[in-house]
Amino acid sequence: MLALKKNELSTQIEIRKIQPPNQLASGFLKFAKEINQKSIDLNTKFTEEEICDIFNNSFPGKIRANFLLWVGDLNKIIDGMNIILLDLNDLKNDKNSLKGNPLTRSELLFQSFFGEFFRIRETSRIFIKLLTKENILNNKSKELVFESYFVAFDKIYETRNLFIHQNLGFKDFDVDFGKDFFKLFSKEEKEKFTKLLSESNTRENTIEMQCAFYIKFIEQIMTNFLEFQERLNGILADLIILYEEQVLKITVNRTDT
Repeated sequence: MLALKKNELSTQIEIRKIQPPNQLASGFLKFAKEINQKSIDLNTKFTEEEICDIFNNSFPGKIRANFLLWVGDLNKIIDGMNIILLDLNDLKNDKNSLKGNPLTRSELLFQSFFGEFFRIRETSRIFIKLLTKENILNNKSKELVFESYFVAFDKIYETRNLFIHQNLGFKDFDVDFGKDFFKLFSKEEKEKFTKLLSESNTRENTIEMQCAFYIKFIEQIMTNFLEFQERLNGILADLIILYEEQVLKITVNRTDT
């Protein structure tokens, strides 16, 4: 779910951050215990630099570090989406709250969301290729993961293409949102939007309503995405741990001088 934060003027929607899988956190602890055991077996104590080298050069350390970097990169994209939502929310409350043409700005913000969303796919593609290179995934599994993004979010691609490539948008006049649209909002917002329609049912006069629609669309898309992404993250984490258990052991070569 998306986090809801209330301020004095309105309810601001904020997309929550992705959390790394819990099983990877326990993996770090296991890695540390094994390093400690190795030091006992060798009757020595590793320096901090040596431990860092072992971690960085080992499969568990490298893959876990890259997993966390991947999640961090996804969360940076979410930070950008939250800025988009913040501006859309300002326009929803008052179309003149920001500089420039509010209609142009609202449409640009909505298009920018799609751009940020598709960056998620490209960022994930890099990490999935790393897992393939490390033999956690084979080529067939890699393609299945890539395809899952398209299958899970085909409607997003379709909507994005309609809005951007085919110039689909709200009509210039006689804007029709449908009865169900008003069920999504509070009593105060319903009254505000109804007043806007009665005053002048034009695109320019219903910018606040259009921004409200954009926000609800993004909210639903990102709720579904977070559920999908965290399920995928859990599956990938399980595969990493399984591969480690079946194939790999930590080895330490130390030459005394």
